[in-house]
Amino acid sequence: MDRIEPIYPTDDKGVKAVENSFWYCYDDLRKHKNTGKDKLTVEAEGHIKRFILFLKSDNEYEWKDPKFSNPIKWILSLITFGIYPKKSEGKELENIEIGDEEVWPFFRPTEFEKEINNPKYLNG
Repeated sequence: MDRIEPIYPTDDKGVKAVENSFWYCYDDLRKHKNTGKDKLTVEAEGHIKRFILFLKSDNEYEWKDPKFSNPIKWILSLITFGIYPKKSEGKELENIEIGDEEVWPFFRPTEFEKEINNPKYLNG
């Protein structure tokens, strides 16, 4: 297996997050076209359009990195089927502003709405 390299080396967290999200869609075994059985669903196409809209915006990527840096917590999470971190970190999570996953990679619906109403590609 080849070593996985970023497509576009960058320090931009938003670009890295979108690239990581698309990595699971990659297939080098055959060519895919957006037709027939490979045609994107309406939902998938909406996600891709939102990702492009975000990348063309001036919004900063505000999502936190996944919390599995501590191997002991990771092992406890694995053994308890995810119950451990939910109980132990529940109070901590209540105090953190959580973004809206429906508009990811945007953090807030207001940011997404602003960009939809003023897209960079369609307004010069």
